[in-house]
Amino acid sequence: MSQPRADALWSRLHAAGLTTGNMPAWTQEPRTPWYVRVMVAVAGLIAATCLLGFVAAVFNVLFESTTASMTTGGLLLLAACILFRTVRQNDFSAMFALTVSLAGQFLVLFGLFTLFDDHPMTARPFWWTAALQVVLMVVMPNTVHRSLSAYAAAMAFTYACFATGVAFVATGVIAASVTTLWLNEARSGARLAVAAPVAYGLTASFLQIAGESLFAHPLVSVFGVRTDIELWPWAEPALTAAALIVTAAILLTRAGWRPSARRTQLAMGAVLMVCIASFKAPGILAGLLVVLLGFSNGNRLLVGLGIASLAIYVSGYYYLLEVTLLHKSGVLLATGAVLLGIRWLLLNQVLPKERSDA
Repeated sequence: MSQPRADALWSRLHAAGLTTGNMPAWTQEPRTPWYVRVMVAVAGLIAATCLLGFVAAVFNVLFESTTASMTTGGLLLLAACILFRTVRQNDFSAMFALTVSLAGQFLVLFGLFTLFDDHPMTARPFWWTAALQVVLMVVMPNTVHRSLSAYAAAMAFTYACFATGVAFVATGVIAASVTTLWLNEARSGARLAVAAPVAYGLTASFLQIAGESLFAHPLVSVFGVRTDIELWPWAEPALTAAALIVTAAILLTRAGWRPSARRTQLAMGAVLMVCIASFKAPGILAGLLVVLLGFSNGNRLLVGLGIASLAIYVSGYYYLLEVTLLHKSGVLLATGAVLLGIRWLLLNQVLPKERSDA
C-alpha cells in the first residue's frame, strides 16, 4: 500500500471513530507480487528436478537404500529451514532454499513409500506424508513453501481417506478448513502470514478434489491405491453443499440480515436450490463456494480461481462423463435455468428490499 492510500485509509477510519490519535509511522516493506511467487515455485520445481537428477547420477546409493534416502532428505530439509530463516527477504536465496526443500522432500518420500511397498498401496505412506507436510507448513517461514505444503498435506490426507473407504471425511474436513480460514481472514492478525498461504494451498486442493469426481478413477489410482468399499458416496457433495449453505448464512448474518426477514429466507432458499441443482456436480458447488468466499473478502485472486475452476469443471463435465450427450445437455440446461431463475428472484425480490431498508 502506498503512502497516500495509507493516509486516506487512516482518515476514513478516524472519521468513523475507529481510531484515535495520529497515524503510526509508515514503513513500506518490500513485498513480492503473487505471480512472481508462482514463477518462483515453478522455477523451484524445475531446479529441484535437476538437482535430483544430479544426485541420482552421482550418488546412486541414495536411491538404493531407504535409510540413506530418508537421512539425506532430512538433512536437506534442515538446511532449507535454516536458509529460509536466515535470508527471508532475498528472492534468489528463497528459491534456492525451496529447491533444496523440494529435493529433500522427494528423498524422504521416496524412502517412505519404499518402506511401505505394499501391493496394493495402503493408506500408511499417505498418513505419514500428510504429517510431514503439516510439520513443514509450520516450521518453514516461506509463503510459497507453506502453500505447497498445505496443498500436499490435504491431497495426502484425502488419498489416505480414500484408501480406507472414507473419502467423504477428507472432503468435509478440507471444506470446513477452507471456509473457516477465509471467513476469519480479517481476524487472523499476526497469524495472517501463516493462515493466508495455508488457505490458498487448501483451496487449490479442495478444487482439485471436487474436480476429480469427473473421472471414473481418482488421481490416487496412479499410485496403485484401491478401495474395496466406499461408505456413503453421497456424503462428499452433501458436505460441500453444507459448507456453501453455512458460509452464505454467516455472511448474511454479518451483513445484518435477520433470519426471520423475508429477503434472508429468499436468499437462503436460492442457495439451497443451487445445492440441489448441482448435487451431482460437486465441482460446481466447490467453485461457487470459493467465488463466494473471495467476493466476501474482496479477494480478486480467489474470485478468479473460483471462476476458472467453474469453467474447467463445466467443460470437463460436458466432455468427460460417460453418459449420453442428451443427458449432459439436459443437466446443464436445467442447472442454467435454475441459476437464471435465482438471479431474477434476487434482483426483483431481495435487492429492492435491501435498497428500501437503506
